[in-house]
Amino acid sequence: MLARPDVTDIYVNRPGELWVETTSGEIERHEAPKLDEPTLERLSRQIAAIAHQGISREHPLLSATLPDGARVQIVAPPATRGPLALAIRKHVSPDLTLEDYVASGAFADTRGGETSDRAAVDASLDALLKAGDIAGMLAAAVRARKNIVVAGGTSTGKTTFLNALLREVPAEQRLILIEDTPELYVRHANAVGLLAARGSLGEAQVNANDLLSASLRMRPDRIILGELRGGEAFAFLRAINTGHPGSMTTVHADSPARAIEQIVLLTLQAGTQLSRDDVRHYIKSTVDIFVQLTRVAGRRQVEEVVFHP
Repeated sequence: MLARPDVTDIYVNRPGELWVETTSGEIERHEAPKLDEPTLERLSRQIAAIAHQGISREHPLLSATLPDGARVQIVAPPATRGPLALAIRKHVSPDLTLEDYVASGAFADTRGGETSDRAAVDASLDALLKAGDIAGMLAAAVRARKNIVVAGGTSTGKTTFLNALLREVPAEQRLILIEDTPELYVRHANAVGLLAARGSLGEAQVNANDLLSASLRMRPDRIILGELRGGEAFAFLRAINTGHPGSMTTVHADSPARAIEQIVLLTLQAGTQLSRDDVRHYIKSTVDIFVQLTRVAGRRQVEEVVFHP
């Protein structure tokens, strides 16, 4: 696959298979029975040696550049749900002219300024919300790649609701899931579940911030973060604002307004140079939808949906 000139990215989510992305944007899945777990471990050690680094349970994250310029990201246990995950981005830099872009149709659907399609999608979502079709609106919002935060108090079912939203993500998209404990269902074939490691004896301590940085080098379509609870809050916002629309997470808060303030607080505690008002504005411009969950007389309910088109 590395020798194919049309391949830009190679992913290994689990032993026995690999995925490739081509210059045309096509995603291909290939059976690779020889790519078993021992082979992957040996390959990771070879890459680590080339990069003068180590890869082990004490050092489960490895970012490296191969001699041919290809960039590699490896995430190994205990920072993954299963065996190690690997992503390779080849150094493909064709010498193209603007005329080549014209010939390939790159400008065929180009518009200037705000696109009418986006405005139409937002209007449709707003109409569904006002009509009371909350489930339909949220399903359409997920498919339209809106960024969503699910908020709620203790035992309101935030993770369960996030799992329901994940069912609406198109099957062909690549997901990176980041959690403390594996609670989200990985239904998509091209998906990787990463786990924050608490640093047991002989193992590394890997936090959500570390995994967010690693995930950006694994070419996800969407990043799904189990919960915002610390310094990863602003890193998550930056990540979804740099080419990963449709990302989702949860936060512990009793209202959408308090959810925003909670994310503001987490961001400020992480040491950003932005002011409180700047952070608040950034959150509102990045998160499209807040879903507020509540629990009344033991019954879990969706109390409110706030849409920021």
